[in-house]
Amino acid sequence: MNWEKTKEIIEEIRKRTEKDAYALTLNKERQPGIFDSKFGGVPYWDKSKEYPVDGDGKKMMLLAQINFEQMFERVERDELLPKKGILQFFIALDEVYGMEFEEQDEQKSFRVVYHENVDCQVTREEVEAMDIPLSTSPEEEEYSPIWVEAALEIRRTKVYMGDSDYRFEKLFQDIVSERLGEECQGQSLYQLLDDEAYDNMVEELGNENHWLLGYPYFTQTDPREYEEKYRYYDTLLFQMDSDYGEEEDDILWGDAGVANFFMNREDLKNRNFDKVLYNWDCC
Repeated sequence: MNWEKTKEIIEEIRKRTEKDAYALTLNKERQPGIFDSKFGGVPYWDKSKEYPVDGDGKKMMLLAQINFEQMFERVERDELLPKKGILQFFIALDEVYGMEFEEQDEQKSFRVVYHENVDCQVTREEVEAMDIPLSTSPEEEEYSPIWVEAALEIRRTKVYMGDSDYRFEKLFQDIVSERLGEECQGQSLYQLLDDEAYDNMVEELGNENHWLLGYPYFTQTDPREYEEKYRYYDTLLFQMDSDYGEEEDDILWGDAGVANFFMNREDLKNRNFDKVLYNWDCC
């Protein structure tokens, strides 16, 4: 299939899969506090809760946190997300950045924590006194994919399913059959499209970068494609991509990879963060 025909299919995919999501961009010009939405650094922590530790009892490092009340002062709220509180993502400091290869949805070496109510009396000094690992600490550099504490700029935008999502190929085949009358079930995208059409499609429907909600991007394979039990996790909650440049690297998942956290849509609506699928891969 050439690029002209492929554009028709892409337009239909956009119509069927359009949804709202939040693009996250690092702002290193603004120093974030412990209550702010940010990547890395010193987290907010409720002193009445037990701080997350890995299987060896070592404290985990903050990967990211989102302050919903603060966020929705600037952008329109999606009903899937809480109106208030702080959502946090923690990982263990080990060679695989806290991912469990056999059971990727068991929160042993990573943790997702939601603070519905935030104690504004907590200070940065009190949290630092807890002796927790920080992304900005040289001692943790070897086992951390992130080396900054950076504020986030958050923008709501439309997104569409891309070829990384395990559901994309069947959707593409179905639309080809409906729109063009061509039977193509069982054929891969590589077989259906010529090189120009394939490359343009990937660029048009790419979902790289950092996201809250939306559709995932992988450098390799969607873990839900081959593990049926993981299909329970039908919603991308958070994605952190590698973020690097000519002068310095801020985030690097292995060899320029990407990390994703998935939830079930109903669990997210019910604010139940016990079941989360965590994956990262690289080239």
